[in-house]
Amino acid sequence: MIMVSLESCPAFFLASAPFLKSVCGVILMALIDADLREMLKKPLGKIIPFEEALARAGRGRIIAVGDEVVYNMLKAGSRPFVAVFDFSTLRKPVAKDIKEKIEENYPDYRKIAKPAGEVSVEMFEVAQELIKRGGALFVDGEEDLFALPFALLAEKEIVLYGQPGLGCVFVEKGSFRKEEYWKIIEKLGLRFPHAVK
Repeated sequence: MIMVSLESCPAFFLASAPFLKSVCGVILMALIDADLREMLKKPLGKIIPFEEALARAGRGRIIAVGDEVVYNMLKAGSRPFVAVFDFSTLRKPVAKDIKEKIEENYPDYRKIAKPAGEVSVEMFEVAQELIKRGGALFVDGEEDLFALPFALLAEKEIVLYGQPGLGCVFVEKGSFRKEEYWKIIEKLGLRFPHAVK
């Protein structure tokens, strides 16, 4: 399991792409260009109806990314082990009942600021922590890309996130090749030691 922290950052491989943000020469955040954004729009798993996703997940630990997925799970009586939300859907605020339902079930959620179109070291650090202990994360910005670090770091957990107009993306161990997604991260300049892949 990966442990990402500011102390470990100097061990990372560094790159010099102009869309990288760094502190003291250590890359902490990468801006996604148009081509990479298109790559990340591709589902990380199989697209299936929400009801089928719940049935397939059974009693497994579910990481739900996105307000609609989290809300629909709670409404169905299934509380996600990890819930990630930003109180918006398709860039518009969620309905009052959705926000209240999520806050009722996760009153002590963690908060993180993540500008749109950026992938950061902190995202992986937070994802790892939540996978270990469970809980909820409110993203001040854009929560969509959080499916990526969770999908890469999850072991036995199932990751669910919405695919607008198509259904729910069901990501489980063995349903995708993690090395392909690590390559995407490397293209962003955030390269991790080989041992974590």
